Amino acid sequence: MDDDMTHAALQKVWPFALTRSVNTGFRIVVAPDFLVDADRQFLLHDVADGDISDDVVYVREYQGHGSQRLWLLYRVVYLKASDVGLDGEYAMSGPRRTPLIEGVVCRRQPERPTTLATEELFADVHRSCGVAVREFFEADIVTHPVSRSQELSPPASGRSMPTVEQKPYLAEGSTPTTPEGRRPSGAHARFSATALRSAVSSAFGRGPGPASAGRAAGIRVDGPGRASAGRARPHHSSETGQPRRALGRQLVRAAAVIVLAVLVVFAIRKLK
Repeated sequence: MDDDMTHAALQKVWPFALTRSVNTGFRIVVAPDFLVDADRQFLLHDVADGDISDDVVYVREYQGHGSQRLWLLYRVVYLKASDVGLDGEYAMSGPRRTPLIEGVVCRRQPERPTTLATEELFADVHRSCGVAVREFFEADIVTHPVSRSQELSPPASGRSMPTVEQKPYLAEGSTPTTPEGRRPSGAHARFSATALRSAVSSAFGRGPGPASAGRAAGIRVDGPGRASAGRARPHHSSETGQPRRALGRQLVRAAAVIVLAVLVVFAIRKLK
């Protein structure tokens, strides 16, 4: 047994799983007991996402309040029909195949847990979460309780899987890692730009498009083949056929937009 596998055998990990059923959105089905006890299981919903692939394992660090750091090791696949007692190849949510995110949370892990990514580990995770996933899918209700997972030891050996490291997830209120004097993170900049564009559109009587509406509401708008918590609905205007607003009213709103733009710039500078 090599050093990496010896080290892996000493680790403790907690399985988790997220999926959806026919009439529910994407839900946390299984979560580590220590996260449930602290009412922090929702972070799995925020941190774990990615393109669907049977061959790739995602690695992502969660940086929480103070010194709290967790590593998530997970994959994104389609839920098989056999996993929920159905016939066919895949479990369907209406006309679509059902995404399944399954993996482990690594606690007190100082380094990237890439050596833990083996086919055998994910077979153990799949078995560990299997009953809870099937019960959730069959219940098909949003109030189905989250199942608590206990720690388990990764296999001492196994066939390695390729890993892809995602950017660290910074929890709100966590200590920023951006050095002083640098620009704010991309998330802050994107949010500010989105808010400004929305304000400009509103000032001249135009509603936001579906993508900007989704981002402003905190919804991930993902392309095909990507697991997501939800999709933004297209904006439907109820003002079609009405006359254009008077020029004076547009000028007043334009002035309000200028004031808002100044406030946004001020907020961005405060984040530096």
